[in-house]
Amino acid sequence: MLEGEFVDSHIVVKRCVGLLEAEVDGEIVGLHVDKGTCYGFNATATRVWSLIETPRTIAELRDALLEEYDVDPGVCEAELGDLLTELEADGLVELRREAGAG
Repeated sequence: MLEGEFVDSHIVVKRCVGLLEAEVDGEIVGLHVDKGTCYGFNATATRVWSLIETPRTIAELRDALLEEYDVDPGVCEAELGDLLTELEADGLVELRREAGAG
């Protein structure tokens, strides 16, 4: 869903249910109950996961990361896009267009 429209500020990221998680040394370790798959999030992915505890737009996520990390905006967008694409493919997040967005 992110190809060519990643910076569309109207795409909302929402966590899906089914991940049991624990924080270990500042990073998230998770188990997807239905799939039996284990995940280990690095510090940045852990931060994104905490930010989407409530649904947020991609623009909100990008802006929060740019405020917190010393990273080029283009690199931030690309890496955030890769992470969200992977999380969506694994069924951990849902990406949808905000209601009423053109």
